[in-house]
Amino acid sequence: MVILILIAFIIISMGVDAAIKYSRQRKLKVPALSTTPFKVFNENTISIPKGIYFDKTHTWAFMEKSGMVKIGLDDFLLHITGNLNKLNLKNSGDRVQKGEALLSINQNGKQLTIYSPISGTVKYQNDELIKNPSLVYASPFNEGWLYMIEPSNWLRENQFMFMADKYMEWLNFEFSRVKDFLSTIGQINNLEPSLIILQDGGELKDNVLEDFGPEVWDDFQTKFINISK
Repeated sequence: MVILILIAFIIISMGVDAAIKYSRQRKLKVPALSTTPFKVFNENTISIPKGIYFDKTHTWAFMEKSGMVKIGLDDFLLHITGNLNKLNLKNSGDRVQKGEALLSINQNGKQLTIYSPISGTVKYQNDELIKNPSLVYASPFNEGWLYMIEPSNWLRENQFMFMADKYMEWLNFEFSRVKDFLSTIGQINNLEPSLIILQDGGELKDNVLEDFGPEVWDDFQTKFINISK
């Protein structure tokens, strides 16, 4: 009889323990760990073409022979967000000022607003992005460009941008900012470190924001994107 009571007690205890663990996991809403090896995100994985300007808004600008300026998103930001499935673009004829909203990028309902590196008038938008927004992620400096803009203050505004070497120096600072942001988010949400930073060398996980919900994207907008414009 005593043995039966002891066995019953052990079974009940195991059930209670499992229920507590399940409840904690639901409250934390931690993304499931993948068995796929993580890709590394560092200065060696970023594409930085020479001859174009880069802005603190994580956009790039290149003046064509026509005098129009082609605008796109930099590879650094896209390595953070991962692939995109919707873009909200401005229309031809719209005017934009440096530091104003240029477009919004969307991944499964999670959104970021990106700001303009220059002032001017939108002459063309890349219509291919309406049908295939993933071109921005796959080819940010070629097929994935965003706009052709007629600049109104190019000579002054490009002085605040970077070219290849200086841009790389500035990105070292941006990597530190991303790690600080993700570290704070991880502590608040009690997340598994491997969801954010690889243990070997403390490098960032590629496309790290894919693992998070809209609340973290909103925080990234406020604490990372907005203070850079």
